[in-house]
Formats: sequence, structure tokens, C-alpha cells
Amino acid sequence: MPSIQRFAFFAFFCAYLSLISACTSALNWREVRFESTDGSTLKAILPCKPDTATRKQQLGGIQVDLSMMGCVANETTFTLSHMPLTNPLDAPKVLAAWQAAAAANVKTNSVPSMGASVAGAGAWPIASRVTLTGAATQAHMLWFAKQSSTGLTLYQAAVYGKQPSDEAINTFFESLQLQ
Repeated sequence: MPSIQRFAFFAFFCAYLSLISACTSALNWREVRFESTDGSTLKAILPCKPDTATRKQQLGGIQVDLSMMGCVANETTFTLSHMPLTNPLDAPKVLAAWQAAAAANVKTNSVPSMGASVAGAGAWPIASRVTLTGAATQAHMLWFAKQSSTGLTLYQAAVYGKQPSDEAINTFFESLQLQ
């Protein structure tokens, strides 16, 4: 039952974004700032005006506050997410659970990844980029982290759609910068 609750929030958030963005023009890129409770700021550009939400989630047996920012343009959903961890040693377990949840949401079992880099991100856990292909959607995800005096914050940037354009994915991912 907990996995249903965990994904219900994500499904609701994506559906909400789809509904409110139905009349949004194509790709109108703008800079956004996504603040974390540790004082870090994730700068990015999004192709539409984002909405935000925060919710408590269980990942890897640990309760976390998952904050999301996202929008929909050209039938493609763009999201930024972060969760602070007070104990950095929880990062591998929480990150593995987050990645498994993402694969389950796209309805694929494999999570192939490759190395990635994000300006300002820490060296641990190592940033990784994943492309998941499910029956109904593709998901392009980038996971990274930043350590602070209060712990570690895990981040995810993602693009979901039937066939998101490589240009939009690259523009979004290349704009990411932690401060």
C-alpha cells in the first residue's frame, strides 16, 4: 500500500500539470530557482511556468520531504525534485529506492545509467543520467546531490513524454546549476 501512496502523489502532480498546461504555448524557456531547506539553490531553465508541491514520502524505509517543481509543454513534462537528508549515509538507500520507484512508474524494470555532471553538484553520490523507456512514455532523468553543513540534498531533474525532443532534454539538463 505505501508504494501506491508514493506514486499517487507523483501521478496526481503530473496530471495536475497536464491539465493546467493544456493551453500553454510550445517552449517558452525561462530561468527558475528552486530553493532547498539547506540554503542551496538549483537554477534551471524550464519551457513553461512551473508549479510546486512538497509532500512527505517513504523511500528506502526513511521518511523524506520531497519537493517538486514542474510544468508541461508540447506534451512533455519537465520536473525538478529535491529531498534533504540529515544523515548523508542514508543517501545510497534513499537514492536506490527513488530510482526503483521511477522505473516502476514508467513500467520498466531496468535502470541503466551513465555518468553525468551538474555544475555545483558534489562528488558523492556520483551524478547519473538514466533513460527509461516504458510502453506509454519515455523518462530522461538526472540524479545528483550536494552536501551542506546540515546534511545532504538529493536532486532529480526529469523529462517525461512519448517522444521528448533531444533538443529540449539537452537544453533543460545543460541549464542545471547548483549554488
